Amino acid sequence: MSETHQKTTRGELAKRQLLEAACEIFGKNGPDAATTRQIAQAAQQNIAAIAYYFGSKEGLYLAVAQHIADLIRLDFEPTVVILDEFLERPNPAEHLPLLQTLITDSFLQYARLVLDKENIHLSRIMAREQLVPTEAYSLIHQQALSPLLTRVNKLLALYIGLDPSLPTTMLHTHAILGEVLSFRLVRETILRQTGWDRIGKNEYQIISNTLKTHITLLLNGLREIYTNPHHA
Repeated sequence: MSETHQKTTRGELAKRQLLEAACEIFGKNGPDAATTRQIAQAAQQNIAAIAYYFGSKEGLYLAVAQHIADLIRLDFEPTVVILDEFLERPNPAEHLPLLQTLITDSFLQYARLVLDKENIHLSRIMAREQLVPTEAYSLIHQQALSPLLTRVNKLLALYIGLDPSLPTTMLHTHAILGEVLSFRLVRETILRQTGWDRIGKNEYQIISNTLKTHITLLLNGLREIYTNPHHA
């Protein structure tokens, strides 16, 4: 192995270790309270490596945001292809059972992503960014969330019979998303109320079934309201 390749390999390893440590520290402490010293120690790297690879703590935080965006985009890449193919069909609103399945599965996939214990630090960062948004959230939203939610919003609009550009339609989409996210945001409350000691495979299946039932009820209820003139 050449010396140049060895240096590149060590450099990529150091960057990855710093990024992983930054996800954990930023997730626990937030971007303001987290320090470069804490991150460097957690990564077992020299503190100067942060400036060398990322420029500053702010640069490292944006790199974490990019990591989150890439994770979401990669996870949903196959789904986005399927959604686009469906939306390109002639008269996609005529395929109601498939339309409902695509909407439900998209939300359940997002639930799996945010409930995965390996993504807990990323979920914390995203939750904090909702309350105190920074440039990092703009990056995550533009590159990962907006492309996905725009497509799901179009599907929901087709199902319930509304224009996808209406704020009402978008709010219905985000209301369902909010129910999905609630299982991440109130995780501790759920554990205490149910008596569970963790959310493992079996517990997630119960949550998934519950969400599927709720999403189905919401979709059918909204369709009844907006397509039945007696309920307009």
